[in-house]
Amino acid sequence: MGAVMTVGVIGCYGAVGRALVRRLRGRLRLGGRDLTQVRKPARPGDEVVQVDIDDAARLAEFCAGCDVVVNCAGPSASIGDTVAQAALRAGAHYVDVAGDHLGRPGLAALARGRAAVLAAGMMPGLSALLPRALAERVERPSRLVAHVGGLDRFTRAAALDYVASLHGEDAAPLAAWHAHGPLRGALRPAENVVLPHFPGRVSAYPYLSAETRRLARTLELAEVEWWGVFDGERTLRALSGARDREVEQAAEDLELAARLDALGRRPYFQLVFDMDGRVLVVRAADGYELTAALAATTTRAVAAGRVPPGAHDASDVLVPAAVLKELRDDPAVEVTELSRAPVEEGVL
Repeated sequence: MGAVMTVGVIGCYGAVGRALVRRLRGRLRLGGRDLTQVRKPARPGDEVVQVDIDDAARLAEFCAGCDVVVNCAGPSASIGDTVAQAALRAGAHYVDVAGDHLGRPGLAALARGRAAVLAAGMMPGLSALLPRALAERVERPSRLVAHVGGLDRFTRAAALDYVASLHGEDAAPLAAWHAHGPLRGALRPAENVVLPHFPGRVSAYPYLSAETRRLARTLELAEVEWWGVFDGERTLRALSGARDREVEQAAEDLELAARLDALGRRPYFQLVFDMDGRVLVVRAADGYELTAALAATTTRAVAAGRVPPGAHDASDVLVPAAVLKELRDDPAVEVTELSRAPVEEGVL
């Protein structure tokens, strides 16, 4: 990233925003509603700006003069394409750590030679890029088993987005990918189980997202099991009943359950992929660090001109092997690869 580039970060003092700012170099413009909080992650020379996403004029002013605008604010379901439109109209590239629900054609029309990269976070984002990196090491991959989670906290914005994803049309809880297609009701939540690479006993919730289904089709996988892993029974129970409650109440319950599960314990978050016996484990202190890691990689790629104009998902325009290399070089991320006997079908 050239020193003359200006990168604007919206939501700079949230969990993801703070982790992202630590990873970026060069000229930064940091923005958020609370100017006192905006100043906290700022370094000498960074520009700090009070900006409210709901104030169109202030948002446009923030984006003007930025070469890249990164949106770390949430919940994504509420913000929609507000920041994306402001950034692209100001002539800036756009990176969103979420935004997987945004309309690509409309943003592509606004881009006018700029790039808008969506789903540049942990999930969606790394959750597709890492299996693709693993697939490059496996001849004719056929089966993927993913265990994603740990002992992690939910911010209110993250909880709202997580619950909203369960209520969406593309949500497929308890589903698996079987015989090259989705099979609803194939799996059941599991409590107090032992999983490879997770410390102690955990709970697991099966879930097939739109991103995972697209990944299965792209890699021509015959079988996929995707499990959200929670190192605590309260979080799984809150999640299991989330579809039966209003989004706001379900998010509040999920946030509280995760906080109670983590009391007095050291947090961690990891993605564990087993593809035909080839295993990739990526671990950090929390999921927000992993989201920030991919957001930083995406921002550098966009600023360097390695992303074509238009609107894209990060997993479609970033090079999986290059992403994995940057994760290895990230001091806050631990990456392990190994080979083992494949996980048998139906076994967690």
